Amino acid sequence: MKSSKYSGFPGPFSICNDAVFKAIFTKETPESKAALRSLLSAFLERELSVLEVTANEPPINDLQDRQIRFDISVRFNDGELADVEMTVHPRHYEALRFEYYTARLFVEQHIRGKDRTYRDLRPTYHLSFLAANLYPDREWLHRFIYYDPEHAVKMGGRTEILTVELKKLGGITGKTVEQMSVKERWALFMVYYRERVDKKTGILQKIIRMDDGIAAADHVIRGFTETELGRIAARARDKFEFDAREELWEMKEAAREEGRAEGRAEGRAEGRAEGLMEGRSEGSDTQKNMARKLKDLGIPLDQIIEVSGLPAGVIESL
Repeated sequence: MKSSKYSGFPGPFSICNDAVFKAIFTKETPESKAALRSLLSAFLERELSVLEVTANEPPINDLQDRQIRFDISVRFNDGELADVEMTVHPRHYEALRFEYYTARLFVEQHIRGKDRTYRDLRPTYHLSFLAANLYPDREWLHRFIYYDPEHAVKMGGRTEILTVELKKLGGITGKTVEQMSVKERWALFMVYYRERVDKKTGILQKIIRMDDGIAAADHVIRGFTETELGRIAARARDKFEFDAREELWEMKEAAREEGRAEGRAEGRAEGRAEGLMEGRSEGSDTQKNMARKLKDLGIPLDQIIEVSGLPAGVIESL
């Protein structure tokens, strides 16, 4: 693979990096479009024709601007809509974010006019591939719909949220490639490309030969130029820095709220002091982990100091 020649890329070439994910599925080439169509058709369980693809960028000017927090927006030829993303480190609020963007995508459809009604609303989907686990069970694929659990009745609405937790795929590796569904082959293709490819060459080649859409994705990956790989690496570093800044902002907000709560509970000073000590310890570990990851990505020391709040000596010792 050409990516192994590019020393600036952080770690093995990984589809589980959202910059790589976006680069594969949003190129203006027949192979990229075929790969995206195959991926979505497999997980939405119906044949689809992609009409329009928009590659979204994370907000860079305002860390509190969550207007765009997914990778790809898709419109199908029949008017149906989908948001698709790769999430490396899902946050504690991730499920709420899924609901928010799915609802927004649904209600932004235009049904104004005397000749249009609610029946003109098209189905809307949110599909997230997660490189870390989000739910406590062992199921790697979840499909969420409006549902009455007490009476076992589906509402029949037109919004769906699908999540694919790639770390839970161990249960299907006992199957042969021929026994796997297209969804399973796509998921394993993503997982194996995040590791050193030479360890999985045999099964990767079988998966690629079994499905034209996966073969198209492999063609896109192998066709990346050194310039494109450099851009992908830069986007990955930027995205990590944006996320690190937002995580730090949230941590500071939590600390401020803790301080306000402390002021309202002065009578429990001793217990609060113990809690504060634990919170400071956890915050310190979070800052160090963040700084360590930024160092691994080659971020300049002055930027790591600004993002993490740690002194230069501590960062250099990590």
